[in-house]
Parts: sequence; structure tokens; C-alpha cells
Amino acid sequence: MDSLISFLQSFFTAVGCPHQATSGDVWGILAILFFIIVSLYMFLSRPQATEVPAESRPVVSAAPSEKVEEEVRPKVESVVTPKMSWAERLSKGLSKTREDIFGKIFSLIRGNKIDNEVLESIEEILYGADLGPSVVAEIIETLSSEADKAEDLSEASIKGIVSNILRSKIENYQGQVPNYLFDFNKESHESPRVIMIVGVNGAGKTTTIGKVATRLVRQGANVVVGACDTFRAAAVDQLQVWCERAGATMVRAKEGADPSGVAYEALQRAINEKADYCIIDTAGRLHTKANLMEEIKKSKNVLSKLDTTAPHQTILVLDAITGQNAMRQAEEFHKTLNLDGLIFTKCDGSSKAGAAIGIVDKLKLPISYIGVGEGVDDLDRFDLTEYLKNII
Repeated sequence: MDSLISFLQSFFTAVGCPHQATSGDVWGILAILFFIIVSLYMFLSRPQATEVPAESRPVVSAAPSEKVEEEVRPKVESVVTPKMSWAERLSKGLSKTREDIFGKIFSLIRGNKIDNEVLESIEEILYGADLGPSVVAEIIETLSSEADKAEDLSEASIKGIVSNILRSKIENYQGQVPNYLFDFNKESHESPRVIMIVGVNGAGKTTTIGKVATRLVRQGANVVVGACDTFRAAAVDQLQVWCERAGATMVRAKEGADPSGVAYEALQRAINEKADYCIIDTAGRLHTKANLMEEIKKSKNVLSKLDTTAPHQTILVLDAITGQNAMRQAEEFHKTLNLDGLIFTKCDGSSKAGAAIGIVDKLKLPISYIGVGEGVDDLDRFDLTEYLKNII
């Protein structure tokens, strides 16, 4: 280092620089030299461009640069997800019942003889599906009888046995459902068809009314909806949104108003405007509260003051998830209101969609609609054949 400092000092003296050389000067000069050497190395070692013969160069049109950019830019097409048909949505919605109940049964009997032990396991699975005691008993009795006649029952044979039993519990009552609930026909009536929707909170009354109103308005019907759940402002606001989307007229009152008064006003407006339908929403009522059930009965009775035949349909909305509790709800509502039909909702979220069979069998009431999702198209007419095909 001393020799380098002496050399640097001699250089400073030779060029007439009065600065006294130090070790710092030496390190600074060495750093500069290092940077220069590295830069030269990187410059010399970079790849050299290869000349492309003129005849092999791509020919570019002499159009404006914007045009060239448009031509070479790859075309991106939007991907449209195909809309599921109702049959596909129904199959998907009932898959939990099909797989968790009947799928387990067929796995249990596949390759095994149907003996008492197997029958007990099947019975346990069916009770878990909330089919109802009488329905389960008939299925087990029939399977036992058929198993005694044949050494080996095929899966197709068992499906046929179960399907026929379930069909027999519902089929005779489905003819009671009027077509005007689904298809609007202006010539079929002059006064508004009055449909009263009842059920406990959370069963899906509000969304069901919105979907039914949307279906009818799409067919050209003039629909008036009475928001009689005056104790829950949020429910009324939700119904308002549904009505606005559907293009239906909604009649509402201040929070805490008399529900029967709203029902009366809604039907009066429907009559004055010559509407085709008047759908009455009701406050969610626990079936165990007799006094609250009487309030709904009052709302139903007040409609007859404007139309002696109203309401033309009183329909109970049931949440499939509630299973056997749905049976108790149906019994109490039917006892108080003399129901005309049922709507089963949320069948996509439960393996207990089969509970509908036991309820229909006991109360002798038909199923009007079945719901398998939150979308406006996830509610449709109940078709017994399609229902059985998708749960078994």
C-alpha cells in the first residue's frame, strides 16, 4: 500500500497537483478501474445481432401502425357459461337426497341378500330421510315380501318397488292443483285469482312470492302483491325489491299496521285495477302459537268480504331442511286455515326432500311448486315423475 501511495504522490507532483496522496485515494482509483473493467467485459460478451436476409424477412403492409397492431393482436372471445335447464337444476338440487338416502340403500343391498339385518339398516336410513312412519313401514314390508319370493332382487327391481310406493302416496292428490298457478290465461277468469301464502319465518315465503309473481308477469299477467308481514320491515323491503324486478304492484302499510287491513286493501286495489292475480304475503307465524295463527285466519276471512270465493288458494311454504318438523307445521296450519296445497323450498340444501311424500300422504294435500335454489328460475311446477326419477 505504501508503494502505491508513493507512486500516486509522484503522479500528483508530475501533473502539478498539490494534493497529498492517501490510502483513500488509492482505493477510490482502484474502485473506478474495477467498474471500468466490469463494464467493458459485459459490453464485449453480449450476444451479437444476426443479419436476416432480405428475402426471408416478413413483409409488413404499409398500413398505419394502429391497423398493424389490430391485425396481430389475438382475438379474445368471451366465454358464455351455458344456462342450466330446469331438469338439470332439479337433478342437482335433489342430489343430496338421491345420494345420501337411496344411494346408501342401493350400496347396502348391492351383492347382498335382503335379510332381516339388511332390512333393519334400510329402515334406519329411511327414517333418517323423514319419509314418515307409514311410508317407511310399507316400503320395508314390500321389500321383505318380494325378497321372500325371489332369491336375488336386482337394483332396478328395488327402484321400481320404491318408486311405485312413493308414487301411490302422492299421485291421487296432484290433480287438485289448478293450472292457473303456473300458466296465465286471461280468458279463464274475470276477477283476480287470490293466492294466500303462509308459513313460518325462514321457510322462504318472500322469495317464493317473488318467483311466482315473476313467472306470471312474464306471461303477461297483471299481479298485485299485498305485503301483510307488517311486523318485519326488512321482509317488506325484500318483497318490494322482488316486486320491482318482476314488474308487479305492491301494496304495503306502515310497520305495525293491521295485517288483515293490508290484505283487504291489496285485494281492493287488484279488483279496481282489474288485475289478474292478487298474491297475499303473511307474517311468519310459529305453528305452536295459537293466537298468532288466529291473526292469519282473520286475514283470510277478511278477503271474503270483497270476494266470497277468496282466497282461491291458501298455500303453505315448507322448508325441506326441517324434515319431520315440517309435518307438524303442516298439520297446524291445515287445521287453522284449511290449506289447498304445499310448496317445498330449499330441497337443494337437505337430504330430506323425501319428507314431502309423508306430508302429502297424511294431509291429502298436493304439492304445487318445488324449489331447489335462490335464483328466480329455481322454483318450478312440481312434477311427480321428475321428482321420483331424481331422488331414487
